[in-house]
Amino acid sequence: MRARVDAALTLDAREVPPKVVERLCRMLSFPNPAFLDRLRLGLNPGAELETVCFVEQRAGELRLPRGAIHVLRRAAAQDGLIVACDDARVLPEVTLDVPALALRDYQSNAVDKLVKVTQGTVVIPCGGGKTRVGMGAIAKLRTPTLILVHTLDLAEQWLGELKDKLGIEAGLIGDGEERPAPVTVAVIQALVRWEASKLEAFLGGFGLLILDEAHHVAASTFHSVVDRCPARYRLGLTATPDREDGLTALLDLFLGAPLVTVTHDELVAAGVLTVPDIHSIETDFQYLYTGAEDYAPMLAAVASDPARNALIVEHVAREAHAGHVCLVLSGRIDHCHTLAAAIEAEGVSAAVLTGEVKRAVRKELLDRARAGELAVIVATSLADEGLDLPRLSRVFLAYPGRARGRTVQRLGRLMRPHAEKTDAALFDFVDRKVPLLRRHHLERRKLYAEVLGVPASKLGTRKGAA
Repeated sequence: MRARVDAALTLDAREVPPKVVERLCRMLSFPNPAFLDRLRLGLNPGAELETVCFVEQRAGELRLPRGAIHVLRRAAAQDGLIVACDDARVLPEVTLDVPALALRDYQSNAVDKLVKVTQGTVVIPCGGGKTRVGMGAIAKLRTPTLILVHTLDLAEQWLGELKDKLGIEAGLIGDGEERPAPVTVAVIQALVRWEASKLEAFLGGFGLLILDEAHHVAASTFHSVVDRCPARYRLGLTATPDREDGLTALLDLFLGAPLVTVTHDELVAAGVLTVPDIHSIETDFQYLYTGAEDYAPMLAAVASDPARNALIVEHVAREAHAGHVCLVLSGRIDHCHTLAAAIEAEGVSAAVLTGEVKRAVRKELLDRARAGELAVIVATSLADEGLDLPRLSRVFLAYPGRARGRTVQRLGRLMRPHAEKTDAALFDFVDRKVPLLRRHHLERRKLYAEVLGVPASKLGTRKGAA
């Protein structure tokens, strides 16, 4: 049985026994997060399927994600069949003129493994140099490269790093621009709007595909593009491979098995990251939570509670007056504005960073913070990925939540070393009088302990006032 390998795995359906097809459908089916979300909310699933299957049958062909080759071989072996592959992946003859790039040992190891096995994901905590691994791969392979990102902020960071570290004037797809180049940074939302023929012609010009924040590949917007790119090499970069929706396995299916996994402990031991202190600040917020229908109103009440907000502002102002660069995180835009105004009333420079803020203004705000001219940024989840602010030494979780990936990202923001940063701390505001929110906090504490390598009992707790 033969499979053609290009952007995906393609087989002649006539050569695949029905039992193997059934087996593949079972092995490559996963719970549909949209279906489960509707059930949890007590809603009718409607047209949502209970599972999503990544076996496509069309025009006499069977099509699978490229990373599913091992699944295919296991399924075929049960019927005594051997799978042979015809390699049709693209490696353009164009050779980039780029300098070598100095890498740390773990970064160099990741690049070497990519060259050997051609695809896979690199897991490195925030601040550990994921972008540098990607640039190291470009410098090593010297092949036309497409870098996929999900925000314009990330795109700008890549453009700046490529120019600064490799001297590459990269192209940009996104923000109304279509400037393809031998090395191109593309915002995924721009590419998915292209007609199919244009997209496939564009994707066929690259020998290396890099997917930043690779855990997003599970989203259909991402894997629909990745699944059309025939580049010989694929590299995923992420700090948080585990997904809350149960679709973590899709990283392997579309990008290949992990190449290198680096832990926080390893980076701390190497002096690459600092270790933040964790402070749990107990609030007196109360709310009668009886079920899922109360969740949204409860969060609105959290954001509007005067005493709770005053407690947050008290701690933020104290740390800012002590000379720390502070990031305050909330899940609501109105809450961000409320906190920023109250912080400024305490004589501290503060600015709001949300999706509503124009990109040029966001850049200006971050530049001011990097220069030490802005003490506090109050932001939504926009800051969870792609925020490059090494001076940051204080993070305040002003809004409830328990998402594992976001929690790890937030810790990572603090752990980047900087010459002017002597210590780092995360302040977690705990609504202990609401059982559900207290449980969420305990989940966060377990994760803090796991990431930092310390017993949860060693993580501090404070009551009320600073």
